Amino acid sequence: MKKNTYSLLAISLAFVASLMLSSCISGRKLAYFNNIQRDSSATINEQRLEAKINVGDLLQINISTPDQITTAILNSATAINSGQGGVSGYLVDETGNIKLPLLGTVKAEGLTKIQLANFITTNLLDNQLAKSPIVNVRIVNFKVTVLGEVGRPGVISVPNERITLPEALASAGDLTSFGKRNNVLLIREVDGKRTWTRFSLNESQLFDKGIYNLQNEDIIYVEPNSAKAASSDRTTQLIPYFFSTASLLIVIYLQFIKK
Repeated sequence: MKKNTYSLLAISLAFVASLMLSSCISGRKLAYFNNIQRDSSATINEQRLEAKINVGDLLQINISTPDQITTAILNSATAINSGQGGVSGYLVDETGNIKLPLLGTVKAEGLTKIQLANFITTNLLDNQLAKSPIVNVRIVNFKVTVLGEVGRPGVISVPNERITLPEALASAGDLTSFGKRNNVLLIREVDGKRTWTRFSLNESQLFDKGIYNLQNEDIIYVEPNSAKAASSDRTTQLIPYFFSTASLLIVIYLQFIKK
């Protein structure tokens, strides 16, 4: 009787082990950059991808001049235009404009920070509103969103207005074992239009400037791979088998105790 009991126990354990092994995912599918050739290289473009200003951006604009009174006037509206979360700045309205002291309405949407700073500087000089103005523009609410099969999906604030794709994924807790690494989706607004770009973390394409350097309001979505769907389906299908196996083990254990 003990021999039969041990046989049933061995069969049950083998069944459970086979279920566990069937859910394993290939290590190669979890690795990054595995299709990049050894000792290869890529030319680095030193020019950073300069983010363009969009509707809803909160801008911090500091203008300094040799005259303290003029400087005070040019920076007087910052607090009045405080936008989101109590952070002071100029909120780009739905028409893409901001309102500046002395200059009035200024079109900001579609410009880079440098372009907007140059535009403000030129207008102050042309209209003789200030001498030797120095203009600095920052995007205060720079952020990217990472969704899907990552450890910590959510919104990532970027104080220095620069974040790369690997940095964003790392901040989101990296991809889970069920993340599809060969078909990641990048959603971005360009000139008022929403664009979609799919790329692979296994190919050198991810080093392209437009993908590697993220822009404000970018969204990264990591799809679940087939193993995730199969795992969900398999779990549903195997629940009765697990209960049956557990019941069998209990019966065997009780029989073993009696003997």
